[in-house]
Amino acid sequence: MSQASRIRSMLLEPLKGLGVAALLVLTMLWLSGAFVEKVEPGPPAPIPPAPPLQTQRVEARVFPLILEQVGSLRTRNEAQVSSRIMAQVREIPVREGDEVRGPDPQGQGATVLARLDDRDIQARLRQAQAQLQGVERAAQSLRSRLQAARAQVEAAAAQTLQAQEDFKRIQQLHQERAATGQQLDHARAQKSMAEARERAAMEEVQAIQAEIQRIESQRGEAEAGLAEARVMLSHTTIQAPFSGRVTRKLVEVGDMVAPGRPLFLLETSSEPELHAVVSESLLPVLRVGQRLEVKVDSLDKSLDGLVREITPTADPATRTVLVKVTLGAQEGLVSGLFGRMRIPSGTYQALVVPSRAVRQVGQLHLVEVRGSDGHPQRRFVTLGNTHGDLVEVLSGLKEGEEVVLP
Repeated sequence: MSQASRIRSMLLEPLKGLGVAALLVLTMLWLSGAFVEKVEPGPPAPIPPAPPLQTQRVEARVFPLILEQVGSLRTRNEAQVSSRIMAQVREIPVREGDEVRGPDPQGQGATVLARLDDRDIQARLRQAQAQLQGVERAAQSLRSRLQAARAQVEAAAAQTLQAQEDFKRIQQLHQERAATGQQLDHARAQKSMAEARERAAMEEVQAIQAEIQRIESQRGEAEAGLAEARVMLSHTTIQAPFSGRVTRKLVEVGDMVAPGRPLFLLETSSEPELHAVVSESLLPVLRVGQRLEVKVDSLDKSLDGLVREITPTADPATRTVLVKVTLGAQEGLVSGLFGRMRIPSGTYQALVVPSRAVRQVGQLHLVEVRGSDGHPQRRFVTLGNTHGDLVEVLSGLKEGEEVVLP
């Protein structure tokens, strides 16, 4: 390389580095908009006006406070029919679901539910009858003896009276020396003998009377035994205590039953009742004769009930009482159904909004509220009871706010 070339390279080398740096600076200025013509900012874009909204204010209203107590439906006449004696079941002429008839004032007999083996009782009945007959025969014999003994007493009394008069007469004659001492002794002996016979006759009467009293006592025992046997015989035929329906049959032919063992469950088909256990704190708002609403959810029915009975004492363990509400004859009401008794217990205040203002999102509920700028704002709420087309709002809204209606 010539001397001139070396000098030119030495002069151009620094310029190459400056060119690259200048290019980088120019590129950065261009990206930042330094070479773009500046435009003055105009006025801000206008905010669109709030759309017209149909709203309704959140109001506080007073509602009756209704407390619900759950219970079960029962019939007013419901009974367990049991045996009163120990015996073997011989016949059961009814089945579950059969309608049965109770005692009829017109004289028609009640429906027979079961018959028990009565052979032992029949034997006892015959024995009691024979015992009573024997006692009556003995009593009749004693009455005849008593009649004869009383006749003997009367005869002996007459003889005694005569002997006493004879003795007095002989005694007077003896004093007048008109009768001998032998005659006086004889008259005295006759008087004593007559008095002894009278006493013996009276003692016989008393003995017979005592025997009659003993026999009469035996007669009472025999009559009581006969009456007991007849009652036990009547208990071998088990009848329906009232007209109704057999809901359960708890015994079979051949079973040995004992006193108190339930054999059948019977219930009437009229006047069902709701039996509910309520807290003693509700007693001030409950009274016999009060009308209450009763809901039976399984039948989708709301019924008018009448408080028939409130147990006078509370359960000391649970502090509860049993309340019975009569519902009257209603189709479809059977024992065991679940019911809810609604008890008015004063009033309470709650915020309400129209039900149509509430939307459900999954398990949540929300409403739209008019904001301070007039635009709707979403708000999640907690709901309470429904009153017609209004629903209670427990949280999420304040009184006076406006909810948007669809």
